[in-house]
Amino acid sequence: MVNLLKPLVSLICFIIMLNLSVRAESLKALNYYTEEFFPYNYSHQGELSGFSFELLELIYDHLGQPVPEVKILPWPRAYVMAQYQPNSVLFSTIKTTNRLSMFRWVCPINVSRAQLFGLLDSQLNITQLSDLNNIKIAVLRGQAIDGFLSKKGFEDSLVRVKSLEQASRLLALRRVQALAMVSQHNSVDMQSFKLLYSLFESEYCFAFNLAVEAAQVAIFSQALAAVQASPEYQKLYLKYFSQ
Repeated sequence: MVNLLKPLVSLICFIIMLNLSVRAESLKALNYYTEEFFPYNYSHQGELSGFSFELLELIYDHLGQPVPEVKILPWPRAYVMAQYQPNSVLFSTIKTTNRLSMFRWVCPINVSRAQLFGLLDSQLNITQLSDLNNIKIAVLRGQAIDGFLSKKGFEDSLVRVKSLEQASRLLALRRVQALAMVSQHNSVDMQSFKLLYSLFESEYCFAFNLAVEAAQVAIFSQALAAVQASPEYQKLYLKYFSQ
């Protein structure tokens, strides 16, 4: 009886492994979208670079597959593409309550801290959200902080811009009193600004279109966990966030 079961068990194991291999292979068909968001994903000398992109490279290396093409788009367009185009993935995406049902999530890439900054000589004393009434805040259009502040009732306070450089100029010219941004997004010189208030803490993630099979997302998630436990991940993290 035992001898009869051995071939059956082997066959079942083979089918399971083949199924996992096929599903992992199907990850090649995914379309990845991102934005210019230093130091996580950005173009450098015509090539895509950044912590999140190199993490994606490690994930696909772990899976034994070539890294797929990643397209850099303006955030609003990439965000819409990820919602409505099957087989699409968006990163680095902040996981918020109102976004939970919109994607399948694989987290974390890293922790995101949404904060408000002012000029060094700012006299603003912000200890709670209600203190934001009657001040102008520069915020990146369509980003998680934009949605957070709008939902909290500060729509009239928001000055939406396309880049942090534009937001920092508005603050330097005193056309706004605060700049809303996430920590570790150091594409602008912050030496002239100071922290005024911390809004929320969340995670950067890979956001998969809902049409992507749960099994595919699970394989990707397992690969991410394996990579994050490796020495290569520690080297990568220190490369971008050593301070």
